Amino acid sequence: MTGIEKNLKSRFSRLFPRNKAHPAQAGFIRRGLAFGLDGMIIAILSSIVYSGYSELVARIRHEPSPVAGVVQSIREGGSATWSPQKGLQTGTDKKGEYLELLKDLLPDEEFQKASALTAEEIEKNYRTALARARIRQAEERLGGSSGEGLGNRAYKVIKEYLITMLYFVLFFRYGGRTPGKRLFGLKVIDLEGKPRLSWYQCFERAHGYVCSGLFASLGFWQVLWDRHGLTMHDKIADTTVIRWSSPARNRKEKAREKKNR
Repeated sequence: MTGIEKNLKSRFSRLFPRNKAHPAQAGFIRRGLAFGLDGMIIAILSSIVYSGYSELVARIRHEPSPVAGVVQSIREGGSATWSPQKGLQTGTDKKGEYLELLKDLLPDEEFQKASALTAEEIEKNYRTALARARIRQAEERLGGSSGEGLGNRAYKVIKEYLITMLYFVLFFRYGGRTPGKRLFGLKVIDLEGKPRLSWYQCFERAHGYVCSGLFASLGFWQVLWDRHGLTMHDKIADTTVIRWSSPARNRKEKAREKKNR
């Protein structure tokens, strides 16, 4: 082996460490796919919970039901969209959002013209103005001014704090496997070999995702160059993720191997 080959091998081993914290430690891609699936499930659950919350608030205030409004909009041929950031929205909701963005940018006459258009037409005709308004809104938020409505803030609290924390903490505590990890055959375990994660560990790991997501999600990518193949949230909670199959499945595989022999 030449000096160049040795150098390349050394660099490769530093980038993809072989000195794993556990023999069955899972790889980066499988972990990423499982986490992505969990994110989708959390977004759907958050939308459902937020819809119930909106219905309750509407009833208390004797206002029109948001869900009934969505159903009516669809029956009348309107559009309804769903996004992980804002949940379920009708075309009317989108139009109101666009007009709210444009009201300080357009002259009164132009704003009246925009008010008579549909959400799709506003998006098509005022694309540049909407982009400028969103940039200004982002700058205001960074400067400490909240440009969000109460509905958006409520959805954010429900999604990012209530549902996300409960989802991860409960699944880590009871079995160490979220639905995403279960589907991809993964399990979160304690690095010291404890049979079950403590409540504090579960909270630490769930909260550690926030830390890992900072600075372009470097805490997640850290698994690629860390000497033991651990992410930031792994280190915070003293945990790791392993490839795992149930004892029943292991017995079936062993029986199949015996038959093949």
